[in-house]
Amino acid sequence: MRKLLVAALFAVSWGAVASVPALAGGNSSTPCAPVPQASTCTFTLNVHGMVQTFPTNVPCVDPITNPPTLTGNLTITFNVVFHVTVNQAGDGWITGTTEGDFSFTPFDPARPSYTGHFASWFGGSFNMNNAVIHDTFNVHGTGSDGSTLTAHFIDHVNLSSTGVLTLMFDKAVC
Repeated sequence: MRKLLVAALFAVSWGAVASVPALAGGNSSTPCAPVPQASTCTFTLNVHGMVQTFPTNVPCVDPITNPPTLTGNLTITFNVVFHVTVNQAGDGWITGTTEGDFSFTPFDPARPSYTGHFASWFGGSFNMNNAVIHDTFNVHGTGSDGSTLTAHFIDHVNLSSTGVLTLMFDKAVC
């Protein structure tokens, strides 16, 4: 369930990067490639007022199933800031923040709908020897039945230069 939400947020962030030409700052008009650069490359993208709708489930409410059971449609209206830096050695840093409001409409009208706010952040760095990726996701909402939806997720992954996973953890708090 959490992986579906995180995947959806990554997809939204990367979709924003690929589909919106708005550029703020940096020295590159295109995203920096993860290879050595002639000079340090920086790229920053700011996107505001994006809207996405997709089927999902409700974190911390719906039972965990594999594959996840989709229980309704989620509409998010959000802003994204995405930044990449790659230096002359090919070392790189990437970070992105997505925040906005959401509404969840269940497929079953007997179930509550939810509205609220969410924020997601991810970051990573890589060089010739290793890579690290981490992210957080927070959501707070109110159900049409007066219930409260609060969730916090965090993930961290370390990879060696050979691709061996050296540390990984994830934690969910509802």
